[in-house]
Amino acid sequence: MSKRNRRRTPPKPTVVLDFGGVLSAGHDPVPSIHELLGGDIDALRDQLWAERAAYDQGASSREEYWSAVAAASGVEQLSEAEIDELQAADNRYFLRLDPAARELIHDLARNGVRLALLSNASESFGEAVRRADWFEAFTIAVISGEERAVKPDRELYEVLLDVLSHETGGVSIPSAVIFFDDRQENVDAARALGIDAHLWPRNGEERAEGAEHGAQIARRVLAERGVPLD
Repeated sequence: MSKRNRRRTPPKPTVVLDFGGVLSAGHDPVPSIHELLGGDIDALRDQLWAERAAYDQGASSREEYWSAVAAASGVEQLSEAEIDELQAADNRYFLRLDPAARELIHDLARNGVRLALLSNASESFGEAVRRADWFEAFTIAVISGEERAVKPDRELYEVLLDVLSHETGGVSIPSAVIFFDDRQENVDAARALGIDAHLWPRNGEERAEGAEHGAQIARRVLAERGVPLD
């Protein structure tokens, strides 16, 4: 049989999910952190997000990040125990899964679909994610703080594809990766590499009447791609 006439079995899709705003129920840990630090909540919010990108990229340590956040509340010095408490509060907030997202994970795992996590998050949060009870449904987690690269940088997506390729004989097949993220720039960057990427409206934010939840969008897309969910 000539090579032209050979049928190639399409690879089984891998479903890749962002964390914050997609799996997490909300995206604003500031009130939880403010309960511990006090001070001006607006100044705290500004500092927490201003410093977050560097923390998620691994460019600042846990101690540096939380010390900078605390300074916005007028706290000049943190003990190691206080840093632990702040990180734990942040982790607890984000690890509250959106119910519809949790149900989607359950249905995908039950059908044997390979799941991966691709998240802009700190090393500390990456450790917490891997201890979560639901993480057993996932094959891998690619965490920006561990890789020293963040979405939408091309490098982090290439890390994901490289890791996934080890389970497909070293062949990278971006089109077999179905990715959901709550930021359009991250979706666009993934598409530029050939990844089948889709926008998931951020959990925890008000939606227009009749607007679909991200999990509904994901279910529709996955059904169109032949991914089993029943």
